[in-house]
Amino acid sequence: MRWVLFFILILAVAAAFPFKNASAGKPVVTIQPALTYENSINKIYIDEDTRRQTERIIGERLKQMADAGDLPYEVVVATADHYHSTNEHITDSDQIFLYPTIMVSTSIDTVNNNSLENAYTSTVIAGISLLFCMPEENLDIGKVTEAGNPVSLRLLGIVPLVEAETIGLSRYNQSTDRWQNIHSDPISDGEKKGKFISLVRQMMKADISFSNITSNLRDDRAKLGMDTYQVTDVDISSERARELFTGKEAEDLKFLVGYFFTSAYQKKTKRVMYPPAVGGQELVGSMINGAYKLSLDSANGKVDVNMSNPGHPIRLDISGLASEVVDSGYNVYTTLHKVWLTKSPVEGKEKKELSRLHERTVKLPPGTSSDSDDNQIYAALLLGLAQELGGQNK
Repeated sequence: MRWVLFFILILAVAAAFPFKNASAGKPVVTIQPALTYENSINKIYIDEDTRRQTERIIGERLKQMADAGDLPYEVVVATADHYHSTNEHITDSDQIFLYPTIMVSTSIDTVNNNSLENAYTSTVIAGISLLFCMPEENLDIGKVTEAGNPVSLRLLGIVPLVEAETIGLSRYNQSTDRWQNIHSDPISDGEKKGKFISLVRQMMKADISFSNITSNLRDDRAKLGMDTYQVTDVDISSERARELFTGKEAEDLKFLVGYFFTSAYQKKTKRVMYPPAVGGQELVGSMINGAYKLSLDSANGKVDVNMSNPGHPIRLDISGLASEVVDSGYNVYTTLHKVWLTKSPVEGKEKKELSRLHERTVKLPPGTSSDSDDNQIYAALLLGLAQELGGQNK
C-alpha cells in the first residue's frame, strides 16, 4: 500500500511539473530570405535566381545542423507566405530572425601582360553574414506597412563567412620557359557567378560556430552593444597606399579588409561581432548616443539593420606597401610585392603588425617587357593578410 501511494505521488508531481525535452530550452530562430548589401564593391550582380540558390544552400545546411542537434537554437525556415517583408512585420519583441546576407559578391580582376600574350585571372570573393536580429522596440507599425518604408531591425550579432578562389590561375614553367594554363580572355560574368555559388556551398560545408551568439539571443546587453566587437576604422597611413588607392577604390578596399578581418577574428575568438563600420556605411544618430545603420535589400523592399556603438572597437591600418623588380640575368625577372597591416588594440599574444610577400618570376624573350596590375596584387595580398591578422592567437 505504501508503494502504491508513493507511485501516485510521483504521477501527481509529474503532472504538475511536466518534464521538458532537451530542445525545449533553446530559443527559436526563424530563417528569413536572403538579403543583399548593394554597393559599388560588389561587381558580381546577384539576380533573383542566384539569391534563391543562396537561400536554399544556407537554409538546407542550417536545418540539417539543427536536426542533428548541432545548433544552440531551434530552426524554423520561413515559407513564402511568411517571409518577413515591408508588408508583413512581426512586432513581437521575442521574435528572433536569422537573415542570410550577401555582404560581398565581387572579384579582383587582373591581367599580366607582356609583348607576346596576356594572362587574365579573376579572384572571386563570396562573403555571407548570418545576421541575428530582433524587431526594433517602439516600432511604428503604421510606417512599416506603408509602401516604400523599410523594415527596421536591431542587430544581436553576426556569423561572418568568406571564401575566395581564383579563376584562370596560370603558372610559369621555368624548365620550358612558358606559362601554363593561360586564360587568354577576360573571365566572363557567368563564370564568376558560377564560382560565387560554388564558394557559398563550400563555406556552408565548413565548420560554423554559433557559440558567440547563444547567450546573446536572450541577453538584452547585446542590443546595447556592451559586449560586442567591431572594426570601426581602417586607416591608410602608408604614403604609397594613399597614392595608389584613392576615392571610392580606397573606401571599397577598407570595407573588404575590415570584412576579411572580421570573419577570421570571429572564427578565432567566438566573440559577438558587428559588420565593419567602414567603407561608406551610413552613420546615424547623435555623437553621444551614436548608432550604425546598415541598409540592405530584400526581394520585397529595404531592411534597415541598426546597431549601437560597439563595446570594443578595433582599428586597422594599412601601414605599408612596397614593390621591386629583380633582374636575375638571362632575361629572368622577379617582381616582388609586399604589404603591411597593423591592429590596435593588441591583445595577449598578438603581434601588432604583420606583413605578406608575393613573388612572380618570369623569363622573357629579348626585347620584350612585362606589366602587372599593382593595385589588384596589393588588394589581394591585403585581404589574405587581414585574415591572418584576425586569426592570431590571443
